[in-house]
Amino acid sequence: MIKLSNKRKLKSGAMAAALLLTGLAPWVPSANAEGAKDKPIEQSTFRAKSSFGSVQGTDGWYYMEKTAGSYAYLSSYGEKKPAKWEDASGQTSVSDDTFQSIDGSAAVKKWIAPQAGTVEISGTVHKTDSKGDDITVEVLKNKASLWHQTLTSKSAVKPSGVSDIHVEAGDALYFVSEAEGNDGRGETKWTPEITLTTAITIQAEKYSSSSGVQTSADGDAGGGKDVTGLDAGDYMVYKRIDLGGGYKTLEARLSAPVTGNAFEVRLDGPTGPVISTFTVANTETWQDGSDKNYAYETQVWGVDPGATGVHDLYVKVLSGTGMAKLNWFRFTNSETRGATMPFRTYEAEEGTSGGGAVKDENADVKVASSGKSYVQLDRTGDYVEWTNVRDADRLMLRYSIPQNTNGTLSLYVNGVKRQSLELASTYNYDTDDSSYKRRYDDQDAAVQINAGDTIRLQRDEGDVLPWYGIDLIELETAPAPLAMPAGYLSVKAAPYNAAGNGAEDDTAAIQAAVNDAASKGKNVWLPAGTYNQSGKIAVPSGVDIRGAGMWYSHLHSTVTNNVWGGTVGFTLNNDTTISDLRISGVQTQRNNQYAIVVLTNPGAGQRNVLQNLWVEHVGCLEGWTDWSDSTIQNVRIRNTYFDGIHWGDGGNNGNLARNNFMRGLGDDGVAQVNLQNFNAVANHNVAEFNTISANYWGRGMSDVGGDSLIYRDNILDSSFNAGMIITTEPVADPAKNEISYPINGLKFQRNTINKAGHAGHNHAGLHYWLYVNPMKDVRIELNTIENGETQGIHIDNTAFGDSEGRTQFNFNTVENNALDNYQNASTIIVPVLKGNVGIDNSPE
Repeated sequence: MIKLSNKRKLKSGAMAAALLLTGLAPWVPSANAEGAKDKPIEQSTFRAKSSFGSVQGTDGWYYMEKTAGSYAYLSSYGEKKPAKWEDASGQTSVSDDTFQSIDGSAAVKKWIAPQAGTVEISGTVHKTDSKGDDITVEVLKNKASLWHQTLTSKSAVKPSGVSDIHVEAGDALYFVSEAEGNDGRGETKWTPEITLTTAITIQAEKYSSSSGVQTSADGDAGGGKDVTGLDAGDYMVYKRIDLGGGYKTLEARLSAPVTGNAFEVRLDGPTGPVISTFTVANTETWQDGSDKNYAYETQVWGVDPGATGVHDLYVKVLSGTGMAKLNWFRFTNSETRGATMPFRTYEAEEGTSGGGAVKDENADVKVASSGKSYVQLDRTGDYVEWTNVRDADRLMLRYSIPQNTNGTLSLYVNGVKRQSLELASTYNYDTDDSSYKRRYDDQDAAVQINAGDTIRLQRDEGDVLPWYGIDLIELETAPAPLAMPAGYLSVKAAPYNAAGNGAEDDTAAIQAAVNDAASKGKNVWLPAGTYNQSGKIAVPSGVDIRGAGMWYSHLHSTVTNNVWGGTVGFTLNNDTTISDLRISGVQTQRNNQYAIVVLTNPGAGQRNVLQNLWVEHVGCLEGWTDWSDSTIQNVRIRNTYFDGIHWGDGGNNGNLARNNFMRGLGDDGVAQVNLQNFNAVANHNVAEFNTISANYWGRGMSDVGGDSLIYRDNILDSSFNAGMIITTEPVADPAKNEISYPINGLKFQRNTINKAGHAGHNHAGLHYWLYVNPMKDVRIELNTIENGETQGIHIDNTAFGDSEGRTQFNFNTVENNALDNYQNASTIIVPVLKGNVGIDNSPE
């Protein structure tokens, strides 16, 4: 949440005028009953033969050679039939169905898992010439051999032991063929197919046997039946469920009247190993009157990933009477809390430091770091390295350097220097106000990294900055660029002729394409390239804008000013999807620069979607604008100067923020700030499965007035202030009624708050401050609040309370915080505390 009063005031007057003037995707959780009913087994097949072509990475397939134990991409593609990738000598090559190799130079096809799941490999391999050299073929997962054999004839061989293989996003499967001689006939025919299973769904009523339960007509969308009458000791048995290579998360679609009742899942019998203990949360909807309505929700808990293969599942109720109505169960490999992303993070403090590298030398850098820790390189020869990393072709470095400097840092892979990373401090600091603890920026680099490699960042003699702060690296394999779908107009095509070269201004060209698309019933395509913009793009209702992917299509605002919304991104109306783009600006301060990627025209902002975006160096992604029944998902928001996503203006309602990753923000990751000067109450907004890390100001999430808000299954890590604040406050001018509405309904459930706050400040992991209005019906349940630098939970002594609907603290774990785990300084906020660990509970 932004605290700047001059900017808050813009909305009612100047901001409205400013708006008129400015004119394989990552996983998302199952959100409803129909989706799960329609897909009992969720699988994708990746065929080496049909995916083969001139682009490395199509459907995750890459074409390589292996010499002396090292992999390298084949350098040349030839269209002449049979089309093939080959090395410079032409002796090592792969086609759609063959591998040609010589002794010492193996032909390789590599497949990169786009998400976690269970893999099964099919297909046979054989020599094409019985008189040629013997050929050794092998299948590896990362560095581990799954199967190998030496082929001596043309007889087809089917690899064994290549099913029920668990993979994480970024794991590599290598198919290697190497001749044992140089007679030129070392060719195999091999067309592997990979089936990736990512989830399985079990309809609750489809049990093989049971005790004590009943079934009834399903009250959820999609029809079918529920399992009901679930009391302690009741159970259901589901026969021969294939858990494959293991799952991380169990989803359950349910309706429940009480938080805290639980069931467990055991393998192969009532006393078999427990693989999940699932505590249900109350699903009551907010409504007036005595009649209670319990909606259906998809709730999640973790699963033991070591449970693999085919088993009978025993689902047994542990506690409660009428625990829940169960619609279905779904096993997935998505993260149980926080966002599921295709990159893997390696923290510097968890790597190996050498030379004279030290941890946490600068307190101001430390407090802004992910995990509240970093490694500093001060002298030539200082380094930090990570061993046995994942396969990748993109590296992201989060770094800090002195203000007003630029320089290089050396990147090594397996002891060999690959490149000098160019670093600049342009966005590492707030250039207007040094009190903000902004210290980091990100730099990405293209570099080939194979599974099992060692990566080192080292200060060499030519790296001459006074110091380098290393917070983390992220590794990722960029998917192949997307192709333009039917029904789209390319901004590079005539008559628009956008340059996309990062030098010329393309604003007019993009706007012309958008206007044409609106008149012709089409959408707009930004091919690979960098498109400079100097003004916001006005998008009529129903026009979508899409790029070739966030690693390829980049929309960059070159102008910063103090106009509300700035020159970056778009002004939308209704029914538009913006996707598959990297979007950046040149904002360098929080005060008087207001670049917001997405605004809407007054009275619009309905049913829009923002997805698969990468946003950086701006004020905010979306906020302070009309925004309802809209979705933001699979977005990376990094290094902004205020909130990531901001709801509340104009009674924003029915919005969803799901599976987004935010880091290094200048204020709250997700904020609902609902002020009374808008004459409309924000309601029924949901933020779930988001990861929000290392905000250098503000909080991870906030509820600042409004109704019926749900924050669930998020990770809020290393925030400068509170992980979550619940507050009613005078955001701007009380004389103009710019104070927040009361809070009427909040569910904060199954979230993790870790390492929140900072020493010398009173913000706790979870903080209450009711300064101008009361709250009611706030449920804080099933959360983990730990390792904070102040208190775990703190309730301030203010003039307003919760007498109309007492706050519920139920079944939370609050521990290992530097000060008290729980402190209530108020006499008029009187929570009910039940089943919590680490804090005292209310008397029974």
